[in-house]
Amino acid sequence: MNKTPLIDCQNLIFSYQLAENRINQAQKIFGIVVVQRLLCFALYLLGLTRKAIGQSLEIPSETAKSIIKAINRNGLSALEDRRRRFSTFLPKALPELPPITLREKGDNIIVSFGMGNRYLKLSRHDPLQLKTVLLSMLNNGLLSKREVAEAIKLSPSHTVTLARRLKEQGARSLIDRRQGQKQDYRVTAEVKAELIQQFAVDVITSGRTSSKTISAVLKKRCDIDLPDRTIRHHVARMGLGKIKRSLPKLVDAVKKTSNDCSKT
Repeated sequence: MNKTPLIDCQNLIFSYQLAENRINQAQKIFGIVVVQRLLCFALYLLGLTRKAIGQSLEIPSETAKSIIKAINRNGLSALEDRRRRFSTFLPKALPELPPITLREKGDNIIVSFGMGNRYLKLSRHDPLQLKTVLLSMLNNGLLSKREVAEAIKLSPSHTVTLARRLKEQGARSLIDRRQGQKQDYRVTAEVKAELIQQFAVDVITSGRTSSKTISAVLKKRCDIDLPDRTIRHHVARMGLGKIKRSLPKLVDAVKKTSNDCSKT
């Protein structure tokens, strides 16, 4: 182990004039208290007793003892006046940032950053963007699992699964794969016409209908291959379900009116 070299002050030449000038200059920069504590600790390191330190600096030996103890315990901050609001020696602590919060406003989710009017508005009408942004914030520790789950209306466990998928596979992994089955490119105007016609025939003749039956009939009669799931989607989209009860009644009323007219 290397020994710390001792400074032999007896063989050093001191200038009282330089010392006075330098101490006065240091006091203007650091203050009298700080300079006094620096000198106290420096003399302590050079091997002077606490009594000798007190005599040299014209302070009680107990004060010298307290200064040395405080510096050994607290480091640089002990050199300063405790009444200071902040240290001029130590780096300033970064201010604690306000928390990021979520709130719902109409059809939007507002991401507030807690700094003035800085916020992010996400529309529920764009669920992919909503999920991508909030799950990215979850992955980066800016939002909690509970907050994101409530915002995108999913369970916490499913939210964590989506966040992991986004991180590993990217935003494309969040696209609902079922959406492809709802696209209209497979259902032309001619196909829709046959669908409506078959729906009407089934309702009028039997008073009921099903997507599986329509799918089978269209395949047999028109060679149209349309999955029953797609049929249900378009039946609902065109509002055909609302006429299931009214259409047979309307047809009966028209028949009755026609018969009455033929008798007169």
